[in-house]
Amino acid sequence: MRVGFLGLGTMGQAMAMNLAKAGFPLVVWNRTATKVEPLLRVGAKAGKSPAHVAAEVDVVITMVSRPQDVERVVRGPDGVRDGIKPGSVLVDMSTVLPATSRTLAGEMAAKQAEFLDAPVVGSKGPAIEGTLVILVGGLPQTLTRCTPVLKAMGKQIVHAGNVGAGSALKLATNLMLAHLMAGFAEAVLLTQGAGVEPAKLLEVLEGSTFRSPWYQTKGVGILKRDFSPHFALKLMRKDLDLMKQVAEEVLVGLPVTEAVRQLFAEAEASGKGELDYSAIFAHLTDTSTHAS
Repeated sequence: MRVGFLGLGTMGQAMAMNLAKAGFPLVVWNRTATKVEPLLRVGAKAGKSPAHVAAEVDVVITMVSRPQDVERVVRGPDGVRDGIKPGSVLVDMSTVLPATSRTLAGEMAAKQAEFLDAPVVGSKGPAIEGTLVILVGGLPQTLTRCTPVLKAMGKQIVHAGNVGAGSALKLATNLMLAHLMAGFAEAVLLTQGAGVEPAKLLEVLEGSTFRSPWYQTKGVGILKRDFSPHFALKLMRKDLDLMKQVAEEVLVGLPVTEAVRQLFAEAEASGKGELDYSAIFAHLTDTSTHAS
């Protein structure tokens, strides 16, 4: 299958590279043209626009930051909608609202094309390694058709249900990640304040039912004060806003998540948006220092 890839940021660049390594004929496009160059060096072809890419391929993948970005790439001038062929598939791997996924599916159906929402669990490292977990919403036969493409980027594919289900499951997953990060950051602060070496906290977590690879990456990074971005804090804040919107639509109360959302919003406003979402620890440290 010929594959198009639109959006070559931190995640998209690595995911597209794995598709090229797997041997898929690849056509790529990015709003910032310089990000296309590493893919050209491994044999990919540069597309002139999202519409041009969609017209050239069997499966077109979008991987951008925000719902409005994917809508612009798909539905805007010279977007995917203008170029996609009957029988082709649009796979949106961005983190968006379930309602956005359903809108995109409707646009594709009008063009006699198919659609999957397929956001991913994992950040920069798993994207490079091709070990992402891919959460899919859409028809089983469409997923079967696209499975070889998805397997080039991920280690596990979870079929969540109909269109929009992948997006909903992704937001629920990121909800837990945001809580985990905020909780761990506060636990480290409490440990330090009580005069205990924070490394002892990691030792306890690793030796108990809490054990998780997450603590060996994010936990160790926090103790080293390394907040280089793998998943930017501003994007987690964006996802928390999406969670709030979905919760209001389905009449579900998320009081703890709302507190976490406000915490991340404060951290972004303080200038930490471009750092990794683990920089919530730095924000909490700053606010604790000011409070004292």
